[in-house]
Amino acid sequence: MSQSSKASEVPDEIICHQDEPFIDEITSLNDLYFGNHTEFVPLSSSEDEEEDSETTDISVGKFKLNSIAASLDKDGLKPRIHGNTGKTPKHALSLTDVQRISQFLKEYTLKNGLPLPGRQPNYSTCGDKVLLLLPSDKTKSDIWELYNQAATMLNYRQVSLSEFKKVWLEQTPHILIMKPATDLCPKCQRYVHNISNAGNLSEEEKKTMLDEYMCHLDKAKQQREYYRERCLLSKELFQTHDLNQTERGQVCTMDMTQMYSFDFAQQIHYPHHAQEVGPLFFKTPRKCQAFGVCAEGAGEQVFYLVDEAEEVGKGANTVVILLHHFFEYWGYGEKDAVLQMDNCAGQNKNNTMIRYGMWRIMTGRHRSIEFSLMEAGHTKFSPDWHFCLWKMKWRHSTAETLDEVAESVRHSSSNGHNIPQLINDAEKPVSFYDWTSFFEAFFKKLPSISKFHHFRMSEESPGVVFVKAYRSSAEKPINISKKGQQLPNVDTLPSVITPKGLDAARQWYLYDEIRPFCRDTSDSLQSCPKPVCPKPRVKIDPEKRKCPKQFASPEM
Repeated sequence: MSQSSKASEVPDEIICHQDEPFIDEITSLNDLYFGNHTEFVPLSSSEDEEEDSETTDISVGKFKLNSIAASLDKDGLKPRIHGNTGKTPKHALSLTDVQRISQFLKEYTLKNGLPLPGRQPNYSTCGDKVLLLLPSDKTKSDIWELYNQAATMLNYRQVSLSEFKKVWLEQTPHILIMKPATDLCPKCQRYVHNISNAGNLSEEEKKTMLDEYMCHLDKAKQQREYYRERCLLSKELFQTHDLNQTERGQVCTMDMTQMYSFDFAQQIHYPHHAQEVGPLFFKTPRKCQAFGVCAEGAGEQVFYLVDEAEEVGKGANTVVILLHHFFEYWGYGEKDAVLQMDNCAGQNKNNTMIRYGMWRIMTGRHRSIEFSLMEAGHTKFSPDWHFCLWKMKWRHSTAETLDEVAESVRHSSSNGHNIPQLINDAEKPVSFYDWTSFFEAFFKKLPSISKFHHFRMSEESPGVVFVKAYRSSAEKPINISKKGQQLPNVDTLPSVITPKGLDAARQWYLYDEIRPFCRDTSDSLQSCPKPVCPKPRVKIDPEKRKCPKQFASPEM
């Protein structure tokens, strides 16, 4: 269509004003609305001028152009304002509706929510307001449905889900829904249950229960802060002494303090495939335990991978065995050590562990050692973070041998923070000693060990353990040395324990049931080799196979 035909569609009052001042005003208006990258082009009947022009035309409809012209004549050159600006839409919520939603949320939280004193992980603070947490079994959609049901009964206006969430965020941002979680503190869960079902209790009883709950959380926070402070101090000293250049495995050579934390991870099974076949899910592949010792200053963790044929249990003796190996081959030679451990009595918080620390002090392997524990149920720390890194890599890994499991650990951290350690390593082999029996001859049991969270020992007071319940508690000395008993030579170690290995039934199970699902189905596969022992026969007592009389058919 030519320019002349376009011009015929434009009103005459617009065309007649196409002089220079008018064109300048339209150009300024065009820059205001569309930016200064275009230029207003006067209407022309010449097609040659259209071809020679290097400017860009903007397609504007008749109604739009009339509106711009009218606004320009009436208000001059300034931004146009929509007619509905500042007006409340007819469907908008009234102030009364907003207040009803807010009041409903507050009353619902009063019945079902719990206060969250202090800042907890995964929850951001909301100014000076105390965060109130609702149970995770109901979502915002469920609570919205409850509100609409109540609104229907009271002849109030119902609201949409989006508006309900918007009012929730604007009016009551301190009310949150708990995140689903596992491995929770049993004390906290008991307090939560009792407080949420305290409708028939008096206000004084409710306050007492809530004070006990907050006291428990304050103790957990106190121990957590102590752990973080010691971690920061270890990192500063690590950088100050430039321990990255230090040969590891030295004993008591650096006049400084380092912190180590350790824990077990959930055992894994291998052979493991990223694309696993269905039948293998119902089998029991070869087991592998994982024990991690984290150097908090360096941010590195050594993973001890213990095959089920090499394990000697998962108790206190095994923890001491692996911890002793770590100090002999992976320690930084610090004179003072802080050991952070899980609050598990069967593995860490026991007499064997405390005696091992005293043995290291009395044999000159450390100048001082402190065992620190967090409140039970609130024990997430650095080893769990390293384990999570590995488990994320493990989901997408294929490993049929223990060496391939170790490779998955090594590749789980791009900066080399996860280091695998095999039991039968050629350069750093792990020896199993009977530490529990060895210490019985030299040390007494520490009374009421479960009440304390800090255990300190130093060369200045050999045989004496300084204990305290919490960080702010007073220390109490307890002598655990037996009278008349002296430790043997520094180089004397306990007797060696030989792992039992796999029995014949387990070996044949791996060979018959697991090996067919492996890529390498040869008899020499490390995880499922062909057993050299004869296959055991399963004896079935024919008497036990008989059907009991009460279930026998009438014909029998």
